Amino acid sequence: MSDVLVKAMLNKEISVCACDVSRMVEEARKIHNTMPAATIALGRTLAAATMMASMLKNRNDRLTLMINGGGPAGTIMAVGNARLHMKGYVANPAVNIAANEKGAIDVAGAVGKDGFVTVVEDLGLKEPYIGKTPVISGEIGEDIANYFLVSEQQPSIVYVNTWLETDMSIVNAGGIIIRPMPGCSEESLAAVEKRTGEIANFAIYMFSKGLDGALEQVFEGMELQMLEHEQPLWKCDCSKDRLEEVVLSLGKKEIEDMIKEDAGAEIVCRFCNKKYDFSSDDLGRLLEHATKE
Repeated sequence: MSDVLVKAMLNKEISVCACDVSRMVEEARKIHNTMPAATIALGRTLAAATMMASMLKNRNDRLTLMINGGGPAGTIMAVGNARLHMKGYVANPAVNIAANEKGAIDVAGAVGKDGFVTVVEDLGLKEPYIGKTPVISGEIGEDIANYFLVSEQQPSIVYVNTWLETDMSIVNAGGIIIRPMPGCSEESLAAVEKRTGEIANFAIYMFSKGLDGALEQVFEGMELQMLEHEQPLWKCDCSKDRLEEVVLSLGKKEIEDMIKEDAGAEIVCRFCNKKYDFSSDDLGRLLEHATKE
């Protein structure tokens, strides 16, 4: 089955966005060969970024979500566009950390709690919008909810999770973002608050009932209107032309050194691990271009 993102409304006054990105996260796990804590952290970040990207208005708008809490996982990044073409990486995919006091994989310990959530929205304007808020828990869902509250003055409930099989493959990965519309009634807010325990079981319901069924289970008794379904995809848009820009950004001296010392260069895309070879002739052409500028 394909990954899916659902947009819905509750009682006509609460916005709901939910996603199942299990295949995307499994693809990321295989590409980056992540250990469990890194897999879960990256999976949660990809799920959150996918839902945030779905909130972009124009087809070519882009969103970057970066989380660095100062923990051993390092920076976790997810990038996508309004078409829900997503990619991501974790700086230290091999992070191996002891279980927490509950005996669970210590995602917060891997992410850390001393750093920032950074969101960059490229909306085709002169400068991108950049929002930055502190990491408050390292669990990612709470950190994204805090970002919405502080940076956008938007209260929300954010739940993201990645559930692993014993062989470290993905059972399921996804999440839900719930945001009240302006003028939302106290009755509807109270009804959602009563369901926080059900929301915490969202991954279990998603596994047994699918995404639509999980939403129906969590919000049973409320008016749930499904608005649209979209298909998120893992899609890296790297190319040799794009990586030429990376080489040019290194500067003339660095390019000269690569020609003299290595007779070329191998550049690896951090998102998909695809390798691009640059010969001495390639680098010479780029050096000539850099010199002209």
